[in-house]
Amino acid sequence: MNKNISLLVIIILFTFSIINCSKKENVNKDGSEDFTKVAAVDTAGAVIGDWIIQRELADPQSLNPVTLQDATGREFSLHVFERLMWAAGREDYELVPWLAEAKPEETTDHLSYTYKLRKGVKFSDGKSLTGKDVVFTFKAMMNPLVDAAQSRQAIDMLKNVELVGGDEFTIRFNLSRPYFKAVFALSDVQIMSKAAADPENLTDKYTFENCKDMASAQKNPVMKKFADYFNSQEANREPSRLIGSGPYIFEKWETGQWVYFKRNPNYWNKSAVHGMAYPEKLIVRVIQDQSAATVAAKNKEIDLMYVVKPMDFVKELASPEQFSMKKADPFEPNFNYIGYNMNNVLFSDVKVRWALAYLVDRNLIIDKVQYGLAVPVQSPVYFGDKKNFNPDLPVIEFNPEKAKQLLTEAGWKDNDGDGIIDKLVNGKKIDFKFTYLLNTNESRKQTMLVVADALKKAGIIAEIQTLEWSVFLEKIKKHEFDAIMGAWVLTDYPPDQYQLFHSSQSKNDGSNYGSYNSPLADSLMEAYRSEFDEANRIIINKQLQKVLYDEQAYTFLWTPKAKYVYADRFKNVRWYPTPITAYHTPEWWVPAGSRKYQNTN
Repeated sequence: MNKNISLLVIIILFTFSIINCSKKENVNKDGSEDFTKVAAVDTAGAVIGDWIIQRELADPQSLNPVTLQDATGREFSLHVFERLMWAAGREDYELVPWLAEAKPEETTDHLSYTYKLRKGVKFSDGKSLTGKDVVFTFKAMMNPLVDAAQSRQAIDMLKNVELVGGDEFTIRFNLSRPYFKAVFALSDVQIMSKAAADPENLTDKYTFENCKDMASAQKNPVMKKFADYFNSQEANREPSRLIGSGPYIFEKWETGQWVYFKRNPNYWNKSAVHGMAYPEKLIVRVIQDQSAATVAAKNKEIDLMYVVKPMDFVKELASPEQFSMKKADPFEPNFNYIGYNMNNVLFSDVKVRWALAYLVDRNLIIDKVQYGLAVPVQSPVYFGDKKNFNPDLPVIEFNPEKAKQLLTEAGWKDNDGDGIIDKLVNGKKIDFKFTYLLNTNESRKQTMLVVADALKKAGIIAEIQTLEWSVFLEKIKKHEFDAIMGAWVLTDYPPDQYQLFHSSQSKNDGSNYGSYNSPLADSLMEAYRSEFDEANRIIINKQLQKVLYDEQAYTFLWTPKAKYVYADRFKNVRWYPTPITAYHTPEWWVPAGSRKYQNTN
């Protein structure tokens, strides 16, 4: 889920002559479906009790909100750590003051934002949440030695955070440059307990100014000591270090098996409309094998599951009522993609990337692998965001002949007759062979088998390697791959592509894993970030989508429908159009007579 040059300059876009896609309109252009409708609230007679056991494919990468990098970690950390403001209604993106009393006071130059914190907010250990915890959280995030590149990019314009006049409940954020989404970015950071997460008060011994330069930070022993600790397993997985102010308490983590969260009985805001949490426990159960997970669902051993294999959702769980479960397939703001390491000579030529895009038979894969539960996309902006989505990007059809033509134009031919195309690079013949790196996701593996078969017919050999989730993440952030298939959950609104595509984010463990580097795209993202006129931003954003499309920054694939099964004893199950998930389990409840788990200890 990223800007200030003249609009007259950014309107000049380079269009590559190789783009001869079908002029068939993007299937999402009419926007006939409304994905914003949400079921009515059903909390009459709601009572506290029962558990939700939720199946996940792998352990969260972390539960430290500053260092985590994955959607599962983010989902559960949000039950523990709270934000200054958030879209509590979940039906739109309107920010609701939460830890803050009200929306911040903003200076006319957009360089200073002052928040008043609520008094009486308590962490789950009973300690008060104050401005010192806010300063700590941001100082930890801004330390360049901390594994928080994904978080830092959203607030890289932050100069410092200070208590105003020494008042622990008045916080001022000072920026080095304007950012139109600063309120979203600053408000979205989850506040940690300084006492729990920085027991040696190391962050008191360095300044925000010290955080500006990586080289000097590496020479600062205090910053290094803090980062080494904060990046450690203790700071990312130990409940005593991960103390939040939210409705749930992180209780226990059994690697590869379970993660436990219990309801915070002393939660400070449980009387608020969006503050009530009904389940006594939220439990993650890790089941890597897809078939085993489906069997667990049928045996009523889990209460909520994202069904990774579309075939299981359509066929194996065709009649969920037999297992006292229900199904739902809402759209969620995300997209699947194939990314290429553009530092690899195989993928540095845009003609090659277009050839590879033409060799993906999206319609076949959506039909046979996704069972129709997806729509093709051409850009990273969610098609349900009708304001910002560019509907004018032509659909990329499956076209092997066009792919072969482009590969030939790029100098790739089967010169030795072995069935594999090759090319002389710096005087040395190289074959077009590479490996797709995947996490252990059967649906993605099936997809890439179809793609690899099409590539083979074009003279390209593509192998597939699968890795456990945390190992996969470590590999891709270090750029140790040829190509990957992945997905991004779009957690930011309005959209901002800086994190994924700006050239600066290809360094220091940033999210530009493929090292995409485009001066034009960079200038558009920078102009977008500093533009405060929404109409102009929309123009820039749509232009940027076209540049990313023309340069095939990713092979954009599709937005799949979410595929959930859940126990039918739960009431107030509502499906939302906003990230990070389509559901919000704290608001689910079970009538006393229908509870499965009566013991709340």
